Amino acid sequence: MPTATTAQTARTITCESVNGRYVTCMTDTSGGVTLQRQLSGTGCVENRTWGVNNQGIWVDKGCRGVFSVAAGPTTLTCRSVNFKYQFCQIDTRGGVRLARQLSDTRCTLNSSWGYDNRGIWVDKGCGAEFLVGAANPITPTPPVNSGQVIRCESANNRRVDCPVNTRQATVTLRRQLSGAACVPNRTWGYDNRGIWVTSGCRGEFLVAAGNANVPPKDQLVVCRSRNGTYIRCAANTRRGVLLQRQLTNRPCRQNQTWGFDNQGIWVTQGCEAEFLVRR
Repeated sequence: MPTATTAQTARTITCESVNGRYVTCMTDTSGGVTLQRQLSGTGCVENRTWGVNNQGIWVDKGCRGVFSVAAGPTTLTCRSVNFKYQFCQIDTRGGVRLARQLSDTRCTLNSSWGYDNRGIWVDKGCGAEFLVGAANPITPTPPVNSGQVIRCESANNRRVDCPVNTRQATVTLRRQLSGAACVPNRTWGYDNRGIWVTSGCRGEFLVAAGNANVPPKDQLVVCRSRNGTYIRCAANTRRGVLLQRQLTNRPCRQNQTWGFDNQGIWVTQGCEAEFLVRR
């Protein structure tokens, strides 16, 4: 779990919306602000009746409260356990710097760590202490042609949600791992919480910064004939299929030990391979 400590003692400030009017209370909020105690009968809801801007704390619609303002930067520890993606929620409007790496795995900005306005993310084994609200923060600029690969699997045909930051990102199916078809918006998809899969879909998904209207790329599907049996792997084969990589010594010969039709790819006689499904 992420842990955070403040570098200096926080101070408090009282800010009140009188007669339901919008009021700004001037203060330095770069270290972060939290509502310590509500004074009004009207609810104080962050980003609705109170919040922060570049001038200080604002309140509206009758919200009156005592706010805790961090006097200095906050140190947050965030770790990628077992090389999995981890998101650590914190107010990053004051900027973020990598203070101290805790893992043997290197922490590289935009590759194994980064941040947005909701918090800091780590991946690929990166574990570190981050300084939030520090002077001269590092601004993340996601590489144009890179992305993050997330494995998401529907066990026993159940829906599974795999948390990942998909804001302003494009998600594509990079490689299908299941015999069950992975069909966009039917057996897999994504929203602002992450990627979801259902109905037995198991796959590797590429999360990359970019336009959501970019056409999908070719898809890799793994199909295996276990113990020489005939296996059919569902896939959209309308644009054709190519044998990408054979995974066993058993020969994979088109129209003999593998092939495809409008229902998907089939393999038999021990053929196991990765197939490139044209999109």
